[in-house]
Amino acid sequence: NIISGQQQLSLSQNTISRRGLFYLAVTAATACSALGPKIALASDTQSNVDAKSPFIAFANNFVQDNELDSSFSESRDNPLDDIDWGGPKKRGLTIEQMADAVNDGLIEQGWFVTGRGKPELFSDNFVFADPQVSLAGYEEYCRAVRRLFDQGTARCELVCCSVTGPNTIKLLWRNSGKVDLGALRVDLKPYTVTTTLETDPGDDNLAVSQVDEFESDPLGLLLYQLPFLRFLTGPPAPSLNQLKQQCDFYTCKLR
Repeated sequence: NIISGQQQLSLSQNTISRRGLFYLAVTAATACSALGPKIALASDTQSNVDAKSPFIAFANNFVQDNELDSSFSESRDNPLDDIDWGGPKKRGLTIEQMADAVNDGLIEQGWFVTGRGKPELFSDNFVFADPQVSLAGYEEYCRAVRRLFDQGTARCELVCCSVTGPNTIKLLWRNSGKVDLGALRVDLKPYTVTTTLETDPGDDNLAVSQVDEFESDPLGLLLYQLPFLRFLTGPPAPSLNQLKQQCDFYTCKLR
């Protein structure tokens, strides 16, 4: 038997209602189809979002049910309101200087999960895309990211940031923590994300696009919500130090 008698007893003592399990399954499936700052992007009603998946479209409605309840507390204490989103840009940086600025900013502020971005590095024409959603606007992206990730647990651990082309910066980072989906909080098994930033020579080399790539595991994410079944999901992403040991820092690819 995969589940021991002790585990069965523990399960019986902590019975999950049919309705609770249904919502867990739906939200886990939704989250895994996005896995990263994607559901938040779909839930941002003020953003120009194109949801490319029915799961993401569903998440949009699901998270909005909790939007009104959280908007008041969010507006009272949101560090993103202190950012000058329309302030002056850092124009004319070389691609190497831009990579250094992105590297230092992510280590300090981790905006991939905190939303505490650096708009001075990003074009007003910024767009975000991945296989699930596309989004226009850097401030919109940052605010959506902050709404998704639980700020007490979410971590963006930067492994690598390297120039890989004339206008291309490649990043590899480790994502972990929890995400908030309406009234539910979902644990993420730590995983890696490859991010590609493109700069625009016609806009003084400001970053104009971001594409995130990652592996999605719907069943694994669902099982990960039940601690006694986590062993079935395989190992999480290695630690930051281990990833750095495995990384080719010229390409930001793992060896």
